[in-house]
Formats: sequence, C-alpha cells, structure tokens
Amino acid sequence: MQQQEQLSLEQLEKEILQELNSPEAVGITDPSAATRKSYHINDFDNPRDKEMAVFTHAKKLSEYIFVITEKSPKKYRWSIISRLQNASVELVENLYRANFERDEALRITFQKCAAVCIKLIDFYAETARKKQAITIRQTAVLARHIAETEKLLNGWVRSTKRKM
Repeated sequence: MQQQEQLSLEQLEKEILQELNSPEAVGITDPSAATRKSYHINDFDNPRDKEMAVFTHAKKLSEYIFVITEKSPKKYRWSIISRLQNASVELVENLYRANFERDEALRITFQKCAAVCIKLIDFYAETARKKQAITIRQTAVLARHIAETEKLLNGWVRSTKRKM
C-alpha cells in the first residue's frame, strides 16, 4: 500500500512539473518567446534535514500559490488573492506550531487550525477561478496539491489521536 502511495506521489509530481514546465501552461507556443523563465518546484528536503511529508507538501502548495497569483488582476489582489496567500502561509505556520507542541490537546488544536486553512485555501482558489484571477489549469494543479496535503494532514491527526 505504501509503495502504491509512493508511486502515486511520484506520478503526481511528474504531472505537476510537466504542466508547469510546458509552454502551453502559460499560453506560449514558442518557448523562446516566454517573458519569464518557467517555474520549477525545488525539493525542500535535503539529506541531513528530512521533514514530514505534510510540511513539504504544504510549502510547495504555498509556493505555487504565490507563483500563480503573481500576475492576477489588480482588482482582486487586495481581496481574494491576498486571502489565498495568507491562508497558505497560515497553513504552514499552524503545521509548525503543531509539530513543536508537546501537549497533545494543543497539538490537535493546531492541526485542526491547519485543516481549516486547507478548506479556506480550497474555497479561495475556487472563488479566484470563478472571478478569472487564476486559470482552470492552475486550479486543477492547486486541487491536487490541496488533496495531497489534506490527506497527509489527516494521517498525522489520526496518528496523534492514537497516541493519546
């Protein structure tokens, strides 16, 4: 089962990188005519400092949100876009707070706050898509990131509850 999850994670990463690095993703048929270099998700894990997968996925989600909202319409930048960005940063913040908390009840509280942030990110992304602040393709990639992060967070919450 874990092998299947690893394969699906690898496949998900390949699809995301392929979509992000394809010229069609930004509407350019000639890659040499691109106005900015293609976006590449750097791997946050280095060999001596391994983090839990939920942290890595949340960071990638947050980074991707900042990249896709960079060129959003001005009229939405101070409303829905800023809320989307703030919720993504708050998600990472709550995950770190939960990780450093020794009291199990407080840890679960921070994990719940992180789960709420994920739901808010999903809502803001859908609203941004409806207002055409982000594209359908970007929304699809965001949805995959959100689903993976939510799945990992739920696993962490279950393991925390088992220890109590």
